Amino acid sequence: MNKVKKTIYLSLILFCIAQISFAKSGIKLPYFFGDNMVLQREKPIQFWGTANPKATFTIEFSNEKKKVKADADGKWNISFPAKEAGGTYDLKIISDSSFSFKNILIGDVWLCSGQSNMEWPVYKAFNAPFELKNADHAEIRSFTVPKDLSSAPRNNTSEALWQISTPENTASFSAVAYFFAREIYKSRHIPIGIIHASWGGTFIEPWIGLKSIEQHPDFSKLADSFQKEMQKKSIETSQTEYAAATRTWMDGIQKTDAGFAENWYSPAYKPENWKTLIAPGYWEEQGLSDFDGIVWLRKEVNVPASMKGKSLMINLETLKDVDITYFNGTEVGKTSWQPGRRIYIIPGELVKEGKNLITIRIENTSGFGGFTSKNAIDLRLQELVESDQPLIIPLSGNWLYRSTLKKGAYPDKPSEPADRKRPSAIYNAMIAPFADLGIKGFLWYQGEANASEAAKYQKLLPLLINDWRKQFNQGELPFIISQLSGMGALNPNPEESHWAEMREAQQSALAIPQTGIAVTMDVGNPYDVHPVYKQQVGERMAAEAKRLCYGENNLQTSPLYQSMQIEGQNIRIKFKYAANGLSARNGALKGFAIAGVDGKFVWANARIEGNEVVVWKDEIPEPKSVRYAWAWSPVEGNGANLYNKEGFPAAPFRTDSPLIKLSSK
Repeated sequence: MNKVKKTIYLSLILFCIAQISFAKSGIKLPYFFGDNMVLQREKPIQFWGTANPKATFTIEFSNEKKKVKADADGKWNISFPAKEAGGTYDLKIISDSSFSFKNILIGDVWLCSGQSNMEWPVYKAFNAPFELKNADHAEIRSFTVPKDLSSAPRNNTSEALWQISTPENTASFSAVAYFFAREIYKSRHIPIGIIHASWGGTFIEPWIGLKSIEQHPDFSKLADSFQKEMQKKSIETSQTEYAAATRTWMDGIQKTDAGFAENWYSPAYKPENWKTLIAPGYWEEQGLSDFDGIVWLRKEVNVPASMKGKSLMINLETLKDVDITYFNGTEVGKTSWQPGRRIYIIPGELVKEGKNLITIRIENTSGFGGFTSKNAIDLRLQELVESDQPLIIPLSGNWLYRSTLKKGAYPDKPSEPADRKRPSAIYNAMIAPFADLGIKGFLWYQGEANASEAAKYQKLLPLLINDWRKQFNQGELPFIISQLSGMGALNPNPEESHWAEMREAQQSALAIPQTGIAVTMDVGNPYDVHPVYKQQVGERMAAEAKRLCYGENNLQTSPLYQSMQIEGQNIRIKFKYAANGLSARNGALKGFAIAGVDGKFVWANARIEGNEVVVWKDEIPEPKSVRYAWAWSPVEGNGANLYNKEGFPAAPFRTDSPLIKLSSK
């Protein structure tokens, strides 16, 4: 068991002991009250939970004791005075079975939510070994909310623990949330707590409370449908049935897949009659033509003595389609989404000197199967430490492979119920439990799943913002949005783009007070929805927080389109957050398109004049509209490069129908 797992395991044992101790007197607190927690400064500090009906006990916090009495239903809550940032503190529950939560800090708590780009861990971010080597911040802590669903709002999450930022722990932190917290901590020098509640691939609707959905005229039918479905079968019942069906399916796979039955992932297994595949590459091109189904791959690598016992990172880029990856017979990772990058951490105790075995089970359902990377260096084992010359073991070249089952020769996988798409289903389990907890604000990185329905999202995002603020009942809590990065088509001409429309819909939420947006189109990847440059995303969200709630009101963050003025053959564009001037990065200003009365956009000339941009095209004597960075991948596709002097990229915009009419094309 590696150091990280040992720490978590021991913490869970202690936590369970605490729960057993509470059970004698019936006292229970939500899981997010525990050792190493961060509580919000400058707001009343509340604790709550359950106990035996009408039970009495004492809670001591910060040298102040208070008597607590549960009501007839066993519910109780207690409030302590607000405190300034600092610590550490203990929380003591004094009853027939006493217990304490230790090492508590007072600081700022941010709830960070969204889909996979918020979920993306630090160990998969750019230059992760360097970041993790320096991730030693005793006053940055994270509570990762387990993925869960519920038919109704809950008062507790599934079991989880607060973790202190150490090189070991931070590897699994949300990268965006961590880099945000690090930037705020560096500038404010106060403890920062991250409540990380995200779920890859999720739509926005499940994150919104049902009452808000049913009260919205455009979405009330969605709420009605949900309530009728719950009368037939609750989410809990549906999930239980799905879990049972999945176990049955997996049992069938275990019996029919020879790789499982004969332990092909084990170093003790001796492969016979296996063929050779050269990676990167597809098996259809190397002797296994027209095969959809399950293929196992094995490769032995020699590990030098200097890497023995050290945690390693294995990079397999993307595999076609679904994989389970083993190291020396132990599963180290699996990914069920084909474009997902396969980067896994190999615990040090699995790494030995000399021969080590990597085994991959790939299930390919259509098209070519195998390694999709085009660069051999992408496939590698690497030290998980920062170094100018990290030790790397290439994984390109020869792999042994053997197929087992053709598609259709094994049991059909049960269909996952639509519960993750149901309105409020995720909110109920992963957000509602925190509604009485003091927090500083929200970070939101979501939209990819809804990218084809920007007009709808333009209504749903404000609905979510207002719903969360209402539920938390702490005023206009800051809400900071990460705009979608560049991803997708690289077209040579001006184009329509769902991705651009979604960015516009996200930006339209700035009409709500105390909201900010981090523009990230310049740190994307046209070929991957998961760009690895999470540092810039977190730091730009932190800049918005500094402007909104940390006293830096005049901070010039990403320039936003403000107005246009037609001046003969020119159109002059004015921006917000460009008080100190604008600049073009890496050459002449690009990314602007212009249209005349016919509404057809062509690439335009553009020049900077102080904090404004003048746009023109000689062939268009009567210009009417301008667009900037209106594309799937604006930087890679058309060179969009407008920044302010502070180094923040200008947000994409269009003047022809801004934030009003979104196309359905």
